[in-house]
Amino acid sequence: VRRVTPGGCTWSRSFLPVLQSSSGPRSNHFLKMMSPEVAQQTIYVCVPQRLGIFVSALIQTLISATYILDYKLFVHLYRQFVGGYGVGGRTFVLIGQLSGLFGGVMGVAGTWYGKRDYILSWYGWLYAQLFCYAFMYFFDVPLLLACENFESDLASSVDKYGYNQLMYQMALQGQCDSGRWNFYIKSGLAVLLIMYLISRTSRYLEYTGRLPKHLLRLPKDPTSGAFYSHSLGERSMLNGLWGKYDHHRVAENPVGGDPVLV
Repeated sequence: VRRVTPGGCTWSRSFLPVLQSSSGPRSNHFLKMMSPEVAQQTIYVCVPQRLGIFVSALIQTLISATYILDYKLFVHLYRQFVGGYGVGGRTFVLIGQLSGLFGGVMGVAGTWYGKRDYILSWYGWLYAQLFCYAFMYFFDVPLLLACENFESDLASSVDKYGYNQLMYQMALQGQCDSGRWNFYIKSGLAVLLIMYLISRTSRYLEYTGRLPKHLLRLPKDPTSGAFYSHSLGERSMLNGLWGKYDHHRVAENPVGGDPVLV
């Protein structure tokens, strides 16, 4: 069975459990039971939302694991996406990637097992990563703007920013301008991707936290609230006093006389 998503992609449903033969009526009924809202929610144009969040969290887990296990490879692949040209920038890259290992694992586990609390941890990490990018820009952008000074005026640059071997090599090789633009474009795309993931994860969390409609639906033909029942074992009924006076005080007669009807 195949389903066409709003983005125009076709996804196979052959992995779905089938109660009987795929051509039988009960199989078609099973497919109709699937919420159309779930089928229409996509990420990255045509990827199902849950699958897209799962893959995104898995990729982040692998990136963070690369940072921990092979820092040189991480720098070679991702420096222009995450920054870290100076000490301040590297500090916030460190915070973002170490916490990203936890956030990514929570996102993978949350989407795999359907745990909303785990997905909330992934969602919170996405916001934390935005703050890490903001502080990284605060340290790295002025450093990149002064890249040429590490060749023309090394002494003043060292006094202001400290000695930076990476900036010195970029200035000597004439890569300051291209390095700046690569960093601006690639890191900007990374920030936009994080903001997009925040939006889609928020929508997914809103859906998973919603009470199912069948639990909100009242049963048919409910009893009117104008009627109520009392047990024949109540004290007023056993004492023969039911309906004769205010039965909130069933052990007392009305003040000033015998029981009367109310």
